[in-house]
Amino acid sequence: MKNLNPKPEMGRRNGVIGLGLMPDHWPTTSNINVSFQYQQQQQQQHPFPSTPAPEDEPNSQEEEISKGEEAVAQVRKEVDILEQQVLALQVVVNNGSKVDGKEISYLTEMLMMKLLKLDGIEAEGEGRAQRRMQVRRVQGIVEKLDLLKLRNSKL
Repeated sequence: MKNLNPKPEMGRRNGVIGLGLMPDHWPTTSNINVSFQYQQQQQQQHPFPSTPAPEDEPNSQEEEISKGEEAVAQVRKEVDILEQQVLALQVVVNNGSKVDGKEISYLTEMLMMKLLKLDGIEAEGEGRAQRRMQVRRVQGIVEKLDLLKLRNSKL
């Protein structure tokens, strides 16, 4: 396999490196040291991972289901906040005022991130139905934003 980037300076394009990091914005090593120290503390507190007993197997499946439902509920709360922001923008645009396009783009990106988060949730039964409902809800809000962006551009 070919090495696509033999030298770090070869990855620079227009002053941008990799995922949009500027050379003076590299992550500091202190963050890495802190997380490593935290992991060491956790291992000292719990040196051996606990293994579930065989009779605990059915409960683990129920826990998986409830974890999926809890994850969907958390995303639902986050989407509720974003939806309120979309509705506020909609009121402003409907009153004839122009909104900065960056605000609309930001909300669209945040909603797309919530779609990705929902996509990563593994759920069965009711949790799966809730996840599907939230995906459709987010898609509807994104469509509203697209219409809002079009209306805003005409003002």
